[in-house]
Amino acid sequence: MSKITHGTKVLTFGEPLIAWVPSAPGVISASHQFRPYAAGAELNTAIGLARLGIPVAYACGVGQDPFGTLIRKAVQAEGVDAQYVEEVTPGSTGVLFKQWTGLQASTSVFYYRSTSPMAIGSWEPEALYKDLTPNTFAWVHSTGITWAIGEQSRRHATAILKSSHEVGIPTSFDVNVRRKLAYLDTWHSIVAEVLPYLTWFLLGDEEASLLFHTESATVLETAIRNLGFTGEGVLLKRGIQGAELSCRGEVTRVPAKAVTNVVDTVGAGDGFNAGWIAGMLRGWSIEDAFRLGAVVGAFAVTSVGDHDGYPTWAEALQELDGRENVLR
Repeated sequence: MSKITHGTKVLTFGEPLIAWVPSAPGVISASHQFRPYAAGAELNTAIGLARLGIPVAYACGVGQDPFGTLIRKAVQAEGVDAQYVEEVTPGSTGVLFKQWTGLQASTSVFYYRSTSPMAIGSWEPEALYKDLTPNTFAWVHSTGITWAIGEQSRRHATAILKSSHEVGIPTSFDVNVRRKLAYLDTWHSIVAEVLPYLTWFLLGDEEASLLFHTESATVLETAIRNLGFTGEGVLLKRGIQGAELSCRGEVTRVPAKAVTNVVDTVGAGDGFNAGWIAGMLRGWSIEDAFRLGAVVGAFAVTSVGDHDGYPTWAEALQELDGRENVLR
């Protein structure tokens, strides 16, 4: 497995959004104050990695508007390389609105992204293609959302993974099913399209049930190998029940990190991905990398912003049971 070396970094790519977060629980129609946050699955993972001290670049297309500027400034402020954040036309940066309602203050999300540059096909990442070498990137990560938002975006996303795979850069793909974006058969086709180019396949237990009718990591691994997957293994995230990984038939499980005050669960899975990737690139065992992922995911749910709660490297180490013998 590749490790971060001098001059290399992780690449994440995918559509960013501006998340408008209300000042209090309740239906949006009763709320009068919202605060904008930079958001998006791959953006979240990039910021999570940067806070853990992993060099990382983020690639996307944004509109030539104030929201696009906010995206660029947000990732730069976190130490993420923003050279592949491209302001393009036509298109306007996508937005979403959150609300927390019901007895459990459950999160609902309302998207307005159909005219974003990546949704309408304005994103042309030519500069990124030229840099897809092991001398530049030690790992490439994305999610199925990028494939689901538009055909041109899907073509570019598959080409990025294929090119990375062909030159030996490890790749990871989190399905991240969004039923509001595409029907289930589309998600099946996306998975089948990318499996041959993946090192690691990531998904949640609900997604495993939807796509493969199982919540067993070993059954999942067998299923995706039958569909053309030749990588290392499958990572199954189970929320409060922890996570499970099947790597060539060998299973690793870790529990979730307990959290006493859950504010918003959005961004937890992306944070888990960041912690796990960071551990793997630091040469940790799969189990210890898993535990780091669990810590970052737990931190995520303590804050209203998708990634605002992610820990720094020092904070994450402190939460790893105070262990001082973990490989740094």
